[in-house]
Amino acid sequence: MKKKIIIFVIFILAVVLSSIVLLTRPKALGNMSNTIDKPTTNTSDILFSGKANDKIKFSFKSSVEAGELDIVLYDSDGNIVYELDKAKALETYYTLEKADTYTLSAEYSDFVGSYKIAVYKVD
Repeated sequence: MKKKIIIFVIFILAVVLSSIVLLTRPKALGNMSNTIDKPTTNTSDILFSGKANDKIKFSFKSSVEAGELDIVLYDSDGNIVYELDKAKALETYYTLEKADTYTLSAEYSDFVGSYKIAVYKVD
């Protein structure tokens, strides 16, 4: 009987811990990646909706062999809201000031290399 109670308690703890992990993990809003072998100029976008005071996490990796790569967040009016620092790898956060539809753009000019970015809403 004692073994059944211990197994039941362990099971309940596992369910509770799993629920906590699932409820507190960041919500994916979008991602994009690209590998470019010859000089290219273009823009790739992610659109997502956000509310005022939403905390947004950006996870970014790049390998710039040539050219320019800028990662920029715009509001629906086309205003620059946030621009990620240039880096090979970066995790950074930004708190949205207003409810809106946002566009995260990877803007590259004569670019050769690769990039990958994921956007999350965190609690």
